[in-house]
Amino acid sequence: MQYKDDITYSEAIEQVMLHNEYFAPLKLIYKEIWKYKDKLKITGLTPHMTIQERVQRDKRFTRIGLGVYALTKHLDKLPKVIPPKTESEKKERLHAKIQGMLIEIGNNKNEVEDTYTNDKKWVFDNKTLGSLATLSEIPPFTYENIINETVRFFDVIWFNKRKFPLKIFEVEHSTDFRDAFVKFMELQDIRAIFCCVSFKDRKEKFKKELSKNAFEPLINRCEFASYEEVENDYNIAISKTFL
Repeated sequence: MQYKDDITYSEAIEQVMLHNEYFAPLKLIYKEIWKYKDKLKITGLTPHMTIQERVQRDKRFTRIGLGVYALTKHLDKLPKVIPPKTESEKKERLHAKIQGMLIEIGNNKNEVEDTYTNDKKWVFDNKTLGSLATLSEIPPFTYENIINETVRFFDVIWFNKRKFPLKIFEVEHSTDFRDAFVKFMELQDIRAIFCCVSFKDRKEKFKKELSKNAFEPLINRCEFASYEEVENDYNIAISKTFL
């Protein structure tokens, strides 16, 4: 890697965003900035704090989410949110919204090292989910066939520092949860928490399906979260941080 001797933190952050659809979450900036700036020449002990200070104070960056910043001069290039016209489009929009919030919440947690989503092209608040997540591919933490046939299709995954799944989410808008449970069962030997997200009035349906013998290994490991709870957690996180 050839570095420019005089490149500043702001210039390096700008490069990360230019290569990530004109925006980036802080967690991705922390990882990608060293492609453009020589880490061996950094004398300070807290480069993350320096990065945070730059995105907050440099006018070339604008906050567009929970710990997510965009290039101010390129805000017009961010994906436009088109009002849904059909029930199918409304369903997809809600699905993308919840997934986007889950990704941003995960990126804002210290115990979460990386985030992943299968629906990379969907848009949440002018941000594509694929560029909001820090991973584009699943780390090889288990057998290749399980990753290719099941894991890569999960809606959202939070990974820990060892690249193992920490928490796996399936957003279940109208199904009976069985498909999600079957997918979760494939990872019953992995120490991860499973979570179904849906309308709050579907919690009893979730509990009824989960109680079936076929899904016994999931009973104490699978949670339910309502859309309202996810939105509330997201809004609280936004209000508590300036990042």
